[in-house]
Amino acid sequence: MTPFHFPDPPHGFRWQPLGPAEPLEALVSIRFPTLHGFTCRVRTRQADAPSLGVRDSLDADLDLLGRAAEVQAVHTLRQVHGNDVQVLRTAARPDTPPVGDALVTSVPRTAVAIKAADCVPVLLADPASGAVAGAHAGWRGTRVRVVEAAARALAAESGAPPSRLRAVIGPAIRACCFEVGPEVVSAFREKGHDVDRFALRPRAAGRPHLDLVLANRLQLLAAGLPEDGIEDTTVCTRCQPAFHSYRREGPGVGRNWSVVVAGRQ
Repeated sequence: MTPFHFPDPPHGFRWQPLGPAEPLEALVSIRFPTLHGFTCRVRTRQADAPSLGVRDSLDADLDLLGRAAEVQAVHTLRQVHGNDVQVLRTAARPDTPPVGDALVTSVPRTAVAIKAADCVPVLLADPASGAVAGAHAGWRGTRVRVVEAAARALAAESGAPPSRLRAVIGPAIRACCFEVGPEVVSAFREKGHDVDRFALRPRAAGRPHLDLVLANRLQLLAAGLPEDGIEDTTVCTRCQPAFHSYRREGPGVGRNWSVVVAGRQ
């Protein structure tokens, strides 16, 4: 097996332990105001360490993330590529995850975890109250504006003006690799998106590419976040083999986790 090496972090980010309880390293923003992290394909630098994000290992993953971040519980969703936002007001984890693609909480020492393997994960936080949110935006979720809905729900739950919120966009498939059919572009247009701002024209007879990260950045701006309050890892999951990618690996692909912890740091 070829030895794995973590890629150099993008500007403004670093690799660091998610918490002291487990040797779990994650890509984190230097500026983001609360504990968070974006996990990749391998969870430690040790070649014999178990993987994180293997398909169908939800409970083991959440337990590991909870131990690493030293939180009461890690909450996730049954993600369905929609725009439903769930608001969590208790630390107790339910027997089955609620259905939705965005989760908001202000319960201290409680974490929100979003899983993705090319879709756009967005973490949000209110630095004053400590309330946080996570959103999962594939092209279908982006089309129905799930990230904008998450930002508005977080502002309402925390009592924060949207201009106070901060967001970080995690590793996701980028415009370089996200080729779609013209029907997908049409689907965005039908929902009132100014799709020409984030659709790249095809070369000759080629298919169009969508910049889903830009589309979600526009939603954050529409929700009232300031330009300088939005960070981006700039990592393309399909290009960077450290991260799981459905487009690169196919149906058996694992999942990358994006985790954010409520509570003022």
